[in-house]
Amino acid sequence: MPQNKPTGIVLAGGHSRRFGRDKALAVLPEQTQPNVVLAVHKLLPLTTQIYVAANTQNAAALTTLFIDLPQVHICVDHADFTDCGPLGGLYAATAAQPRCHDYLLLATDYPYLTSELLLTLAQQPRSYLATTAQAHYALAHFYTDHATVRQFLASGQRRLQTFIVNVAQCQPVMVAVDLALQNLNYRK
Repeated sequence: MPQNKPTGIVLAGGHSRRFGRDKALAVLPEQTQPNVVLAVHKLLPLTTQIYVAANTQNAAALTTLFIDLPQVHICVDHADFTDCGPLGGLYAATAAQPRCHDYLLLATDYPYLTSELLLTLAQQPRSYLATTAQAHYALAHFYTDHATVRQFLASGQRRLQTFIVNVAQCQPVMVAVDLALQNLNYRK
């Protein structure tokens, strides 16, 4: 792991429409903790601090979950950019520290992600995980600042893929197709 660890961002503020309930707070049958707790604990050894991007409905519950972890901060979507998907969460997280930072991004949609895959990503700045079947833009390591995210959103852009590839200039880190990269969109 590089000496200067990145700042972690956990995307936990989605609407989870297809899933049917809040994915961040969901505890799957084979788990003992909510998806967001799993994500934070995977990021803790790899980052200096973590910003959990929440929505107004789950922010209080997330704050309670992480009350004993001072390096974990809950940030809520800003009124300027609500319902902007993952970029709204990125905007909220970068608002807390507006200067350019090194970020390691993880969505709560990946409860099976292994620490090994996350370490692979952490060791390669300006990257995102990908397989021959799919790119995983919500599993990324990049540099950005708040002004850049604001400008991107103000231009009407909302696609995380466009931001990660074109703005943050990330390249894919090819990994084997693995159940660890299964995106949690529907309840089992």
